[in-house]
Amino acid sequence: MQALICFVSDFGLDDTWVGVCHAVIHRACPQAHVVDMAHHIRPFDIRQGAAVATSSVHQVPDAIHLIVVDPGVGGGRRDVCVQAQSGTLLVGPDNGVLIPAARRQGGVAHAFVIDSSKVDFRSPLATFHARDILAPVAAALACGVDPGSLGDAVAPESLVAAPFEEACREGDTVAAEVLDIDRFGSIRTNVAADQVETLGLKADVLELSIGHNTFLARTGLTFSDALDGEPVALVDSSGWLTLALNRASAADRFRVKAGASVRIKAAG
Repeated sequence: MQALICFVSDFGLDDTWVGVCHAVIHRACPQAHVVDMAHHIRPFDIRQGAAVATSSVHQVPDAIHLIVVDPGVGGGRRDVCVQAQSGTLLVGPDNGVLIPAARRQGGVAHAFVIDSSKVDFRSPLATFHARDILAPVAAALACGVDPGSLGDAVAPESLVAAPFEEACREGDTVAAEVLDIDRFGSIRTNVAADQVETLGLKADVLELSIGHNTFLARTGLTFSDALDGEPVALVDSSGWLTLALNRASAADRFRVKAGASVRIKAAG
């Protein structure tokens, strides 16, 4: 039984939303431990939520992951529990936010549409499914409830598609995109750690083209493998191929924003 719940949301920490979800989980399953992975996802930004959630799952694959970035709450979208091929359980809205994390764990093995009547006796508030449906489901899973008992199984392909695609090979380059910019200005791409070699990017130097910028970056294991202010390409702690500057912001230097297209190829 897995009693660790990793929680990602766009709720911020200035209101009671995160705290009350903790309270609901604790009341339903006192032995559950909730870890706040990130709550400052940009409001309504499913893309960033999916990227951060994927990083969370990459680092803690054996937890239950509660992922709530839900601009369509109460508007007819489904609440779902997804089980990845690895066994990792993810709970959240069916708006694509869970799919990249499931892909990172081998893809979706099973998906269940949550029946709120099986979670709590109260009618859920239309604007707060996180408190009234999703947190109770995470708690139930932490207490050993089988996900299949929480709702009907649905075909994995019926789930809403991910907000970003996987990187892919196109000729001698890799077509990728900028997933997110971290607080240090490092540029995370959607090239996953286990794709670096399969996509032909295991090299001493990479050539990256982002917008009008084309530049070379040495590959390394850490930021200090480059001189101060110089670029380095590395797999960061989130498991994404990342372009960074040692002690400076790559995003500011190259004027890059999330969503930008990236072309990458081995250069030496």
